[in-house]
Amino acid sequence: MAKFSVGIEEDEGPSNRFPMRQRVERVLDIEGSGQEESEGGEASEGEEEASEGAEESEGEEELEESGAEQGAMSPQTARDGSISITLTDPEVLDCSICYEALSIPVFQCENGHIACSTCCTKMRNRCPSCSTTIGNSRCRAIEKVLESVKVSCQNLKYGCKEAFSYSLKQKHEKACSFVLCSCPLSECCFEGSSEDLRVHFGNVHRHSVTRFLYDRLASITVGVSEKSLILGEEVDGSLFILHNKVETLGNVVTLSRIGPSTERGFFYELIVKAQADVSTLKLQSFTKSSPKQVDSLQSLGILLIPSQFSSASQQIKMNLQVWRSNRFSCSLRPSGA
Repeated sequence: MAKFSVGIEEDEGPSNRFPMRQRVERVLDIEGSGQEESEGGEASEGEEEASEGAEESEGEEELEESGAEQGAMSPQTARDGSISITLTDPEVLDCSICYEALSIPVFQCENGHIACSTCCTKMRNRCPSCSTTIGNSRCRAIEKVLESVKVSCQNLKYGCKEAFSYSLKQKHEKACSFVLCSCPLSECCFEGSSEDLRVHFGNVHRHSVTRFLYDRLASITVGVSEKSLILGEEVDGSLFILHNKVETLGNVVTLSRIGPSTERGFFYELIVKAQADVSTLKLQSFTKSSPKQVDSLQSLGILLIPSQFSSASQQIKMNLQVWRSNRFSCSLRPSGA
């Protein structure tokens, strides 16, 4: 269930004991009672004050009991002018077409069905629920709700402490640095943040990784038929995957990184020499990141290695260098990337 905050009016907020109308009536009652008692001489000034204090105490006790039954807000919640509400059906804030979180602008058809602007275009401005026109009228009420709703990231248990408007949920979680990452070893089911994965790999799979250092040349070897090779940086433990795919003309290799998909790319260089050291192949590119091990090649460039570059033992030897900084991004980034 999603919890969100909604602003409330100051005059009728929980910091005031009574709503405005109730407070006005109560003041009039007290003043009228005081005048009658003074004229009749039946009650002294001290008795009036005692009576007023007793009534206020009773009113406060009633409000406290009522608040306890209905889930009274904490003092902190009252001070920041918001109340906590539980949304029992969070799907009402999701697009009925793509099932993603609604983002502003939100449109509605003549019958009140709503959809995000992207889906309106995809459906050619025809409501999938009733076939009426959709995409011309904004649903301002839902937009205001989306702006008011504050939610926590779904990666909260993995370390993300951010809270944001519900309409920004999808955008944030795609770029969240605490996105759930999976262990690249098929026999392991571990999942956690990229930082947790580094710790896990260092403690459990330390012998299943080929180590290297940023900014230094490292010699690596991969089997011709081996699908991938896991590489780990010595200092920060970052995990990289050297992908290797067998094609008709030879092997296609590239480098990717395990982490949030929006993470910046690392510049790297791959050098392969033929057995007779006559020919040399070189690839300069940038890594792409993925939170899970994937079969597709996640890179801005690939290197095709003809079969004559492999050794008699069906292995490909190459030199790899990965740079920590992006100082090569301007001069060496492939055109159109």
